[in-house]
Amino acid sequence: MRRLGRMAAGAAGLLLAGATITAASAAPASAAPVREAASSGGRVVYVTNSANAGGTGNVARFAVTGAGTLTPVDALPTGETAGTRAMAFTPDGRFGYVADTLLNRILRVRIGPDGALTRLGTVATRAPFAMAMSPDGRTLYASNLGSRAVSVFAVGRRGGLLPRDAVDTGAENSKGVAVTPDGRFLYVSHGTPADTARTVLTGFALRADGSAGRRVAKAAIGVSGAETVITPDGRFVYVVNQVSDDVHGFRIAASGALRPVPGSPMPGGDFPEGAAISPDGHRLYVAAVGVGDGPDAVPGQVLGFAIGDDGGLTETVPRTSMSSPIGIGFAPGGRRVYVSDFTDSIVNTFAVGPGGALRLLQTVPSQGPRPAFHSVNVPPAPRPSRASA
Repeated sequence: MRRLGRMAAGAAGLLLAGATITAASAAPASAAPVREAASSGGRVVYVTNSANAGGTGNVARFAVTGAGTLTPVDALPTGETAGTRAMAFTPDGRFGYVADTLLNRILRVRIGPDGALTRLGTVATRAPFAMAMSPDGRTLYASNLGSRAVSVFAVGRRGGLLPRDAVDTGAENSKGVAVTPDGRFLYVSHGTPADTARTVLTGFALRADGSAGRRVAKAAIGVSGAETVITPDGRFVYVVNQVSDDVHGFRIAASGALRPVPGSPMPGGDFPEGAAISPDGHRLYVAAVGVGDGPDAVPGQVLGFAIGDDGGLTETVPRTSMSSPIGIGFAPGGRRVYVSDFTDSIVNTFAVGPGGALRLLQTVPSQGPRPAFHSVNVPPAPRPSRASA
C-alpha cells in the first residue's frame, strides 16, 4: 500500500488521515486565547487555518511577547471551508495577501500598526496555493494548484493587485514558489501526493517589471515537490518532496541554472512538506507531517540541517516529534521558530540553541481548525516598498 501523509494536497483539496498523540502536543498546557492589543511595532505572527475537517478557515493573529512566545489575539474569517493556505506581505509591512485555494481567490488585507487585519477585497485566480513577493514589493506570484501555471500580479501602492500574466511552469501541478533575494529569478516546484514519478523544479528569469521571461532551469527533484526556499544570500535553493521523503538542494548559478549540491538528495523525514531557512542562512529546518493512521501511524518530525559552504546539508539537530508539523517560520532574529500542527490545531514555539537544537517553550491553540501548507507566516521587518500605483 502506498504511504500517504496526513495532508495530501490535490486540485480538490486535502486527504486526511488520523491524529496521533505525542509528547510535544501534550506539554506544556495550552494557553487560553485572550483579546488584547498586539505588541507595539506590529510584532506579530499570522497562522492560516484551513478548516479542512470542518468549520471555517481564518487568519489568526498572535502577538509576540518579549520572550518570543505567542499570545493569541484574534482571527479574521476567510469564508473558506477547506482551503486557506499561504500568505505574502509587501516589504513595508502595510499589506498582506491570503491564498484561498478552494474559493479560487486571493484575499487582500491592510495591516495596522498593531498587526490588525482589515479586508480590502479579493482577486480571482485559479486555486492559489503558494505565493511569493518580489523583493521590491511590485509583483506577487501565486502557484495555481492543479495546473502548470503561476499567476503574476502587479502590486499597487494601496495594496491592489492587477493581473499581469500566467507563466507556463513547464510541468504539471505547480506548487512551491520562491524568488531570489535580488529579484532576478523565480523557481517553482511541482507535484501532488498522488504522484508516483519524480517531477522537476523549474526556474525563470524575471524582467525589470516583474514579469517572467525565459526559462533558465529545469532540474529533477523527488516525488511531489512542496515548499521551496532560498538562502538569504541567494546562492542555494531547497525543495522538500512529500512522497519520496527527501530534500533536494541546488546551487543557483549567475545565469539562474541549477546544479545539485553535494549529497543531494538528503532524507527529509516522513512526508516532508514545510521548510524554513534560519535568518543567518546557516540552517535549514523541515516540517515532516508523518504518515498513516491508527496504531501504525508514524508521527511527524521537525528536522534541522546545517548548510555547508557548498550548499550540502548535514543533519546536525536532534529530531523533534509532533503529531503532524506542517507550517514553519522563524522570528526575525532567528532565536525562535514557530511550527504549526495540522492534526492537533496548535502552534509550538521553540527556542533555537547555539547549535540549532530546538527546545519547546510553549504550545497554544492555532485559533482555528487545521493549519495546513505554509500556515506559519512571519511578516518581514518593515522596509520601504517600491510598489507602484
